[in-house]
Amino acid sequence: MIISERVGGQLVQHNAELHSIEADYDVIVAGLGTAGAIAAIAAAEQGLKVLGIERMSAMGGTGTIGAVIGYYFGNKGGLFEEIDEEVQRLAKLADYTKAAGVSADLKKIALEQRMEAAGVTIHYNATVIGVYMQDRTVKGVRWIGEDGISSAKSRIVIDCTGEAELSMMAGADYRKGRESDGKMQPFSNAIVWIENDAVKTFYTDSGYVDCEDGDSLSKEVIQSACCWTHQPDIFTEAPKFAKLAPLLGVREGRFIVGEQNVSFRDFINGTFTEEPLFYAYSNLDNHGKDVAFESELQQDWIVGASLWGLNFSVPIPLGALIPKGLDGLLVAGRSLAIDHDLAACVRMKRDMQKCGEAAAIVALLAIRHEVPLHKVPYDELKGLLMATGCLQEANHVGMRYGVPTKDDHEAVRGWLTDEQNIRSGLASDKPGIAIWSARNKGEQIRPLLQKWITLGEEPNLQRHSAFALALLGDRSAIPILRMIVQERDSFFPKTSRKYNQARGYAAIYLLGKLQDEGIVLELLNILHSREQFANVSTDAEFINHDDEYFFQYFTFSIAALFRIADRHSIHRALVEREIRKIVDDPDFSLYITFKPSKDVLYNMAETIRNMAREQFKRWEHTR
Repeated sequence: MIISERVGGQLVQHNAELHSIEADYDVIVAGLGTAGAIAAIAAAEQGLKVLGIERMSAMGGTGTIGAVIGYYFGNKGGLFEEIDEEVQRLAKLADYTKAAGVSADLKKIALEQRMEAAGVTIHYNATVIGVYMQDRTVKGVRWIGEDGISSAKSRIVIDCTGEAELSMMAGADYRKGRESDGKMQPFSNAIVWIENDAVKTFYTDSGYVDCEDGDSLSKEVIQSACCWTHQPDIFTEAPKFAKLAPLLGVREGRFIVGEQNVSFRDFINGTFTEEPLFYAYSNLDNHGKDVAFESELQQDWIVGASLWGLNFSVPIPLGALIPKGLDGLLVAGRSLAIDHDLAACVRMKRDMQKCGEAAAIVALLAIRHEVPLHKVPYDELKGLLMATGCLQEANHVGMRYGVPTKDDHEAVRGWLTDEQNIRSGLASDKPGIAIWSARNKGEQIRPLLQKWITLGEEPNLQRHSAFALALLGDRSAIPILRMIVQERDSFFPKTSRKYNQARGYAAIYLLGKLQDEGIVLELLNILHSREQFANVSTDAEFINHDDEYFFQYFTFSIAALFRIADRHSIHRALVEREIRKIVDDPDFSLYITFKPSKDVLYNMAETIRNMAREQFKRWEHTR
């Protein structure tokens, strides 16, 4: 037996004895947040002996301590709905202040009451500091809390720490951030106030944080709390400030490498499990504005087709909760085995609560049948999950878009297959579905697309056909795309309910994708032409001021230039020289806004500068 710990960020292991430890549980849940609180309750109500360890002084995580009291998509069904119903019942029993959502404070009470009734042992203000292991199987944990250092044995441990911290102690492999620079989605900081006799919350996306870096985390906690939206010069009675949430709204951190890994690419290609634990549901809700540095596939989706607002359901398999090569350990919550692209969808509170419930039922069956976690019988597992509503076939809706109407109450549609319907879509002001449908048809529709780009009298059809061809890698789209860039085409499609992308800079992305060296000088000119980007269309939900409009043109131009010069090395010296003139200037700045505030500015200069310098290093190594 060994005890495995992380000291100074490094894995340290040494021999340990577990047989002398008296505390013995069926399941230990580390982290009683969004997923963990539900996991502990679900396991205990199935008759298991459960220990819950939580570093804060209350449970519920983002939905309670983090002051995010509403829901953004995710699927209904499961144990969490019983908890939410209990919150509403409690709200009617006494003269509590109304909440614009699920009352955070009453949910803390409801969770504790349910957990106490189920017999869960809870340790607050406690942090796991070590994992007991025999070979590659987790056998227990060590933690530090108000009573000092303690240890306990268990049959199954469920890691709900949010950052897969316990899994890291066990030696699990992990991924983090996007491929280009490792950056994760922006985090939020929420405040609570009283207005019209109701508790309300407000958040601002406040920047970027790496929770693995303690200094960075501490800095962002302080800086985000001092934002002028949170700390105004004058506090008023209406609305009346109540408190700052003591827990950051972190959207993304580590992802385990699982026995099964769920990626956006696999999902788009129709490769997903036939044995789901639950279905996640949302759009690709990436809160970042620097989309030009995201993966090519994510840009195809969000920029090339403006599909940011298209919702879809994702089946999550058991293997995505099991760190690869380990047993006795499950991961529930946002650090399950997904990729950065898909994380923008698979992280909603409803679904993460479902993830906790599913993990508890998996643990139950592994203990009942005395089998490794990956050998849990799926048919029995499915039956138990369906019995609570955690798993519902009706939740698997595939792609969903559009606004429901009386005649189309579900608004569920597949991709277009009829060529005339695709043509009509491309000719419209909502071309995204048709663009992606043409991409899916590929060679079958290529000749028609090549014909439609010649129809200048139908500009939408011509230009959107060029977009579809570019997504297919067809260079015949280049002349039309160049024209769009040269015109600085400010048309914003209306495909998505929000965050459609301007045709002008979307064409820049596609020219970079096609590695068109004929656009190099035009893109370099854009970099030096900030003053030209003004009077943004009122349709631009993604753009809040002129500098932010230029930011999109600037970053897409840089990213395209890098792609082009990667292939055509003759342009590297010129590209590097011109970009260095801008980004190496110590006064270089380029500000964006974050959701939902239009007034909080964030300087992206360092992100751009670092991306450029890393690219130049790569070129230097290939000379």
